[in-house]
Amino acid sequence: MYNDIDSLIKNMEIREKIAQKFLQDFVGKEDLTEDLKKMNRDNKFGGVIFFSGSNVEDIEQLRSLTSKIQSYAKENKYNLPFFITLDQEGGQLSAVYRGNTIFPGNMAIGLGGDIELAYKIGNHVGKELRYAGINVCFAPVLDVSYDHKDGINIVDNRMFSSEPNIVADMGEAFIKGIQEAGIIACAKHFPGQRLTQRDTHHQSDLIEYSMERLENVELVPFKRAIRAGVKAIMMHHGVYTALDNLPASISPKVISFLRNKLKFEGLIITDDLVMKSIKDVYGYEKAIEMAVNAGVDLIIASDSKEWAIDVVADRVKKGIISEDIINESLARILKAKMTESFRKPNTKKRFNIKKGNKLSYNLSKKAIIRYKDEKNMLPLRLNKNKRLGIILGNPARLVMSDTVNFYDISLKDVITKKGYHKKVKESIMPWNPTDEEKLSLSDIGFVSDVIIFLTVNAYHFTGQLDILKAIRESDSEKKIISVALRSPDDMKLLAPYSDVVLSTGGITPLQIEALVDIIFRKYEYIETEGKKIWVNGK
Repeated sequence: MYNDIDSLIKNMEIREKIAQKFLQDFVGKEDLTEDLKKMNRDNKFGGVIFFSGSNVEDIEQLRSLTSKIQSYAKENKYNLPFFITLDQEGGQLSAVYRGNTIFPGNMAIGLGGDIELAYKIGNHVGKELRYAGINVCFAPVLDVSYDHKDGINIVDNRMFSSEPNIVADMGEAFIKGIQEAGIIACAKHFPGQRLTQRDTHHQSDLIEYSMERLENVELVPFKRAIRAGVKAIMMHHGVYTALDNLPASISPKVISFLRNKLKFEGLIITDDLVMKSIKDVYGYEKAIEMAVNAGVDLIIASDSKEWAIDVVADRVKKGIISEDIINESLARILKAKMTESFRKPNTKKRFNIKKGNKLSYNLSKKAIIRYKDEKNMLPLRLNKNKRLGIILGNPARLVMSDTVNFYDISLKDVITKKGYHKKVKESIMPWNPTDEEKLSLSDIGFVSDVIIFLTVNAYHFTGQLDILKAIRESDSEKKIISVALRSPDDMKLLAPYSDVVLSTGGITPLQIEALVDIIFRKYEYIETEGKKIWVNGK
């Protein structure tokens, strides 16, 4: 491997330089595909992006796969290691989900409000990923969330808070933790994805916030992250009219603002250019050209392979893209690849999964909100002959950025395993139940003495609420504990028909365990230092 970046750049051919800019995707859990191996031998392979379903089985399999991939570095002329990247946000987006700790995610961290805990979580995640051979983690999300001023409901649990300073505090702590473990943190989605029902996987988003608004809200966490030394930032595909009329991910003005105004010197990465908000508007080849010309360092372009390298090389030949801008990006890329974490990607196991699970459980408990319990029903005490019915909103993938469907979620399993109760009936409730499903699930309420009713975004899928109303109307005295599993906006809708209303801030196994303990164990919900927390009761 070259140690002198300048001499390395001078020795590389233009296609070899361009190849370093692309993160390739593939389907396979044991080895690279043959075409990617050939690209590497031809010095046209710079790194990969892993996806849970395509590449990840568990942490040991992932470690084996990354080790094999990095072993191919000796087959390229420059002996360059590879970027091996994935999304490990925790909560609803965790590409690695077996053999490691699944943390509750950003909403729970924000609700917990514990900076030290956020750091410890970041550090633990970093140690797991380092062991697995990952060197870049596309986290944390630094978008400012659930800002109800625009009347938009919360869809998912990826964002820390609606308060910019809380996002900045938690994001900075997570970044410090994960980077101290040797992983490149990637803050996203610059300059701050707004709270919206529009998903740029499917459609464009126009953000007409003033520059004053951006400075006071969206940019606050990113400025803090830059000061904290975050090594990478991912761009958003939205159009921010205060900065430019092009999507931020392919905008020279937005990239220049990030580089020159905010003084960010690390890696700038696109979100996937295959998303419809980019590909359908600009075309795949044009979007890649625009991203390179904008000054982006690393490009995620699904199924890009060699043709994408040829596209950029052709634009360089025609003078549409300057080789200087490629060289500037290449210098940042090579600087990252010459750090210790790239030279020695697989270290000893320096994490303890039991300690990680304890961190995750403690955060899960901290994040649970008690919205209503006027009758002091908690903790729940049931005669062993009483029938407990559980109606569980389908804990499956709801949006593109989602791995919830990989988790094993069951309240019944937790309740019976912990010995809280034996006579338990659990039924899965579709997000948008049919009339027949509503009737069937209402019957669960009719035959049960106590109901635990858990929703997934019932503010939008209102048929879930129809079931709860029918149960309440059939018996005004029946004990009903309702839980907003995903969007906390469900809480106020559940309250009129429930004795107890809680919110978890996400759906992961340890969040479900913490929820069950809150319902059945003796905890008190007290206020201390301006925060409400659960503490062991008397």
